[in-house]
Amino acid sequence: MPLALIVIGTGAAFSLPATRHLISGWWNVPDGLPALSDNNLVHYEPGAEEFARDVAKLLPAAVARVEAVQGRRFAQPVTLGAYATPEAYMAANGIGSMGPVGTTLFGRINLSPKLFSLQRRRLPGILTHELSHAHIQGWLARQAWTGSLTYVALPNWFKEGLAVMVSDGGGAELVSEEEARQAISRGEQIEINDAGSLFNLTEIRFARAPAQQDPAWYPTVLAYREAGLFVSYLHESDRAAFDRMMKDVLDGRTFAEAMRDAYHSDAKELWEKFKTSFART
Repeated sequence: MPLALIVIGTGAAFSLPATRHLISGWWNVPDGLPALSDNNLVHYEPGAEEFARDVAKLLPAAVARVEAVQGRRFAQPVTLGAYATPEAYMAANGIGSMGPVGTTLFGRINLSPKLFSLQRRRLPGILTHELSHAHIQGWLARQAWTGSLTYVALPNWFKEGLAVMVSDGGGAELVSEEEARQAISRGEQIEINDAGSLFNLTEIRFARAPAQQDPAWYPTVLAYREAGLFVSYLHESDRAAFDRMMKDVLDGRTFAEAMRDAYHSDAKELWEKFKTSFART
């Protein structure tokens, strides 16, 4: 609830619809839905029990993957909700839209009914992607009410790029790595910053927007893929530094401090090295 209170208290920084969706998400957390008899963390809207069982089967491997890459066990168990109808999903997901097929809100994961129908093949990746967010939120929540602010203060490109990397492309499936490299080479690249903002809770912005804006999802998915490539570079180029950075992030240090202490460089400098690394291949 602390983040919702922060949002409501910032006045003009947030639109009334955005605030309303967050409040709706709080009132409709999946905890109140029925839970599987053999896994009480997985809740489901009536009609989505089979969907929930699929989620439960995938959960152990997804949890293990997140813990292995992000460096420690989950701070607390994560509650998940599987939905049967668009109406229930939109009421719970904090954005009031069917666009994203998964969201993490107040440490809970909400999964769209699309993941049990038209986009079923995406379920393993999206589940792991959202667990990456929940893992960080869980550790930062241990800092009492300041944990929400600390999570918001992490750069969006890092949070989403990490989730894409951990999930082997979850959330960025519709743009290939090669497409993203070509876009970066053309100068159509994401903005690399050291901190997030209450004025922009989720969007990865571009330093120079891509020329292609259609279909509507393309810029967002391209941004996710570019961010995923960059975080993968940070992980693969110096695993020891990456592990140190993740430890500091989970302990609540600022992202800029964590990166500087681990890599002895800042994000923008490392982005330039990243671009050089694939320009030469």
